[in-house]
Amino acid sequence: MIIVNVEKLREGMQLAEDVCTTTATEYKVLLKKGSFLSSQMIDLMKEKGIRSAKIVSGGIDDVDTAENASRNSAAEHRRNERISRALTDLDEIFDCNEEIRELSHSAVQKVDNIANDIINDIANDTSFLGNQMIALQNYDDYTYKHCLRVSMMAASVSAEMGFSKDETKEVVISGLLHDIGKSNIDHDIIIKPGKLTDEEFAEIKRHPVIGYNILKNSGEYNSNIMSGVLFHQEKYDGSGYPMGLAGEKIPLIARILTVCDVFDALTSNRPYRTPWSVSETEEYIFGSCDQHFDYEVTKAFLRAFNPYPIGTVVQLSDDRHGVVIRHNENVLRPVVRIMGKPAGEVLDLMNDFSLLTISVTGLYNGDDFTQ
Repeated sequence: MIIVNVEKLREGMQLAEDVCTTTATEYKVLLKKGSFLSSQMIDLMKEKGIRSAKIVSGGIDDVDTAENASRNSAAEHRRNERISRALTDLDEIFDCNEEIRELSHSAVQKVDNIANDIINDIANDTSFLGNQMIALQNYDDYTYKHCLRVSMMAASVSAEMGFSKDETKEVVISGLLHDIGKSNIDHDIIIKPGKLTDEEFAEIKRHPVIGYNILKNSGEYNSNIMSGVLFHQEKYDGSGYPMGLAGEKIPLIARILTVCDVFDALTSNRPYRTPWSVSETEEYIFGSCDQHFDYEVTKAFLRAFNPYPIGTVVQLSDDRHGVVIRHNENVLRPVVRIMGKPAGEVLDLMNDFSLLTISVTGLYNGDDFTQ
C-alpha cells in the first residue's frame, strides 16, 4: 500500500482503503476500498478537497510515499491540535461562573487566533473542517461547540460568496461569538429537553442583545461583527428578533450566520429529538428562502455543502436508483443516470417534477450500470 497525491492518481489504480469525506456534519464513504479509479472518480476526489489516497502498490512510478505519508500525518496532527486548543479556549470564555459583561483582552486575542486558524485550514484543506465538525457533535451539545461549527460553516459560505480574507475573518469572529449572550441566560433553560414556556422563550430571546452588549463593552469589535451577533436571529420576512428586521435591512453577515445557525441546530443531536439528515435540512432551508433565509446566501451555502456530490447513488421517489452525474444551479435537483435494466436513461431532476424526493443510498463504486 502506498499514499498517492490526488494530482498523481491515474485511471486503473486500485484503492487500498476507503476514501472518506464529509458534507458539513455528515461523515460519508466517498469511494470504497478495492474500487478501480476512473477519471470521474479522480475528479470527484479533487472536487471534495481530498488531497491523497491509499493505493494498492505495484507499478506506480514517481510517488514519494514515505514523504507524502509523513507530511500528511504531521499536517493533520497540527490541525487537530489547533481544534483542541480552540475548544479549550472557547470553553473558558463561555463557561464563566458569573455574568459576562465584556471580554478580556486575552479572550479577544484567543478568538482572533481561532479565526485565523479556521481561515487557514479552509485554504489548505477543504475537507478538514467538515471532518472536525463531525467530531464536535455530541449528545450534550455545548453552546461553544455549536459556535465553533457555525463559524466553520460561515467561513466556507463566505469563500463561496467571494469575500476577502478580512471580510471572511469578520464573519468567522461573529460566528464564534454569536451565542455568547446565552452564557448569561439560566443554564437550565438553555438545556431544557422540551418545549419552552412563553416566559422561558422570552428569556432566550434576550441573548442577541446580551451578546451585542458584551462585544460593545469589550471595545475590540467593529460594527459589522457586532451586527452579526445582534441580528443572527432575524428572519428574511421580518418575523425574527430582536428588532424584526426584514430583507436586506438585515446585515449580510447576520444573514450568513442565520443559515449556518439553523443548519447546525437541526443536524445536531438533542435530548428531545434525533438530528435531521443533511439533505432534508437543506431541503427545508431552501424551501424557506425569502421567508426565513436570504436566497443568495442559501445558494452559496448549498454550493459549499452539497448533499449530492457527483458519484452519489440516490434513490428516487419512484424507487429507481441512479448516480449523480451533474449539478444544476439548484444543487438539490441534480442530473442523474438511472441504474439497472434498462439502464442509461438520464434524468434532469430540475425539470422532472414527478420525482420530488431523493435519498442518498451510497457512493458509486464503478459497477456497470446494467447490473
